[in-house]
Amino acid sequence: MHFLWPRLKALYYQYRLREKEFPPPIRENLNVLNILDVNQSILETEFVVFDTETTGLNVRKGDGILSISAVRMKKGRIDLADVFHELINPNRGIPSQSVIAHEILPRMVIGKPTLQDILPDFIGYIGSSILVAHHAGLDMAFLNSEMIRLYGFPIQNMVLDTALVDQMLVLKKTQISMRRKVQIDSSLTALAERYRVSLEGHHSSMGDALTTAQIFQKMIRGAQSCGIVSLKDLFKNIFYIGTHHNSFHH
Repeated sequence: MHFLWPRLKALYYQYRLREKEFPPPIRENLNVLNILDVNQSILETEFVVFDTETTGLNVRKGDGILSISAVRMKKGRIDLADVFHELINPNRGIPSQSVIAHEILPRMVIGKPTLQDILPDFIGYIGSSILVAHHAGLDMAFLNSEMIRLYGFPIQNMVLDTALVDQMLVLKKTQISMRRKVQIDSSLTALAERYRVSLEGHHSSMGDALTTAQIFQKMIRGAQSCGIVSLKDLFKNIFYIGTHHNSFHH
């Protein structure tokens, strides 16, 4: 059931947009769910772990992406020879409080491509991989806002949020009677400490993507130790925890 609704929506987009002209990577993205094998081992699944930096947190009020970085994970290994990184011109000002966080100055994005320019390249890079990000909803909101504006459909890849994976793994190892009392700090800083990963380059898209990828590596091992072997099992357990518990904070 967890994969049925996305696939039905994909069929809808494929039918509605069948006569539209798209760049090849965008057209191919409409079909990624058709080739997804949900029964494959998570160790055999290819993931793309990514992060963005933005001008702010409100896409509806005009905030935009300033940088996007991604690393590929194959067979549980991070491939540092195959990374994606772009600085992006948001075509708007960068608030000073944002500059303090990510240190991307306005002059650094002058002449850089816009999100519209790099979206086909990013979509081509991710291919049919499962996307992974920390608090993925925010990153996906920015990307999908532009995807829908330009092409009429959101990114079709399945997405994993490491905050939710962490919540699931912590609760899996907690007695059922105690689960509702557990409060889980799922900030990236807390996860780095919990999974013993060095937090370097925090609040840079590449630094956070690499940190998240290292955390996710260890999460895969933790999932396997809990008997979660397939991609289907992983999504099913996250869905179950998410619908039965509300015990984490950012």
